[in-house]
Amino acid sequence: MTLVAKTRNIDVDTVRGFGDEWTRFDQRQLSDAERREIFSMYFGIFPFSEGSHAWEGFDLGCGTGRWAALVAPRVATLHLIDASSEALEVARRNLAGASNCDFRC
Repeated sequence: MTLVAKTRNIDVDTVRGFGDEWTRFDQRQLSDAERREIFSMYFGIFPFSEGSHAWEGFDLGCGTGRWAALVAPRVATLHLIDASSEALEVARRNLAGASNCDFRC
């Protein structure tokens, strides 16, 4: 028999704090060059050139979507997931031109 815990694993204050942070610091101040440089440090090991346009992925804890903006053009579908609806709205604005993104709170 498998038991499934039915608890709510969320700290409302933490979620609220991240929502406030990502609303105020939405990462728009990063230059394109700086964003690409940091992205390559985080994602350099991903084999994007090997058929990634058929991939489906997710960004859990997407915040402003700053990395999702660079992943989305390389995959078929990208799910952006965040516990903060405020942060997710910032991500939605930042990825307004990406038709392959799905946003989930």
